Amino acid sequence: MAGRTRGIAPQLRGRGRTGVIAAATAAVATLMLVSTGGLAAAGTPSPAASSAVPDAASSPPVPTPSSTVLYPPETPPSIDVSVLTPTCDGGAPYLRYAVVPTGTSADTVTITWENPTGDDVVLTGLPLTGRVLWPGAKVDAAGKATDWPGWHLEGSTWVAGDEFGWARPSVDVKFAAGAEATKTVAYPESSPTCTTNPPETPDPTIKVDTVTPVCEQGVTYLDYGLTVTGTPNTTATLTWHNPTGGADFVQSGQPLRGRVLWPGAYPKRYVDLPASEGWELVNNMWQNTRDYGWAVGTVQLTFKVNPEVTVPVTFPEASSACGSASTVTHLLPRTGADAARLAAIAAGLIALGTTGVVLARRRRA
Repeated sequence: MAGRTRGIAPQLRGRGRTGVIAAATAAVATLMLVSTGGLAAAGTPSPAASSAVPDAASSPPVPTPSSTVLYPPETPPSIDVSVLTPTCDGGAPYLRYAVVPTGTSADTVTITWENPTGDDVVLTGLPLTGRVLWPGAKVDAAGKATDWPGWHLEGSTWVAGDEFGWARPSVDVKFAAGAEATKTVAYPESSPTCTTNPPETPDPTIKVDTVTPVCEQGVTYLDYGLTVTGTPNTTATLTWHNPTGGADFVQSGQPLRGRVLWPGAYPKRYVDLPASEGWELVNNMWQNTRDYGWAVGTVQLTFKVNPEVTVPVTFPEASSACGSASTVTHLLPRTGADAARLAAIAAGLIALGTTGVVLARRRRA
């Protein structure tokens, strides 16, 4: 028994030391939890802690205030020209109009008659609805016409031609009232009760004498001839109408008889033009079909002098005067690689000829 007691005593003493250390450790941990607020994490939730760190899974996001306020886009101003009527009154040409602006406080309109070759005629501060005299027209106090665009008085005789000839037979007119709109208007025609030309003078006329599509040395042209009366104008404006709705092709300042290049044609034949830029051979003629493919076939062409006339013209067929695609291919290499290959062949022929000369000399020796 005494032996057992002595054997147990050291164990008790060892356990006592371990218990003291464990108790001290627990006390220190408790003090640390109390000082750092760790009790909330250890068991009882802390209201302050739970409100400071919300649960992202259960709490909805709080929107962040922004200093930028977004508004719906504003509708841009627009303008509608609802009435556009050329009229004759007292022998004078007028343009009746009605403009309805939207999205603007404008209560007047500016009308600009656009002169394609000189200064425009600008009328400002006009009411949104009304009528205006045609450029070059004049009336007396009673509203009777005394002058007309496209005519001038020499002595007692009215002669065709003046500085306002551009305003007939048609002209572009721009309306501006907060926004802009451009319209094409035609000079008012005479009637049995109202004439828009000087008294006892015929209207100007235009006649197409000849219009011939031509292919010459692989280049596409149009030969034409015009006859005009009642106007001193000596030049014409040619407008090729694009049927696809794109931009028309316009050639201005042309003589009354002459030759013009077809839209999309290249003025030289024996050249190398890249297909990547839209060029191809059409009826053995270079044509930019990417930009002017609409001009291959039949298109409408307007000759404008004063007045104007519109006629159809057709892209020319291949002919002996055009040359042939094979001739072009043999005359000019199509690519840089072809040029290099031909140069190599030429160099080889020269070397072969030189070798033959040397051999001949050796044989003679």
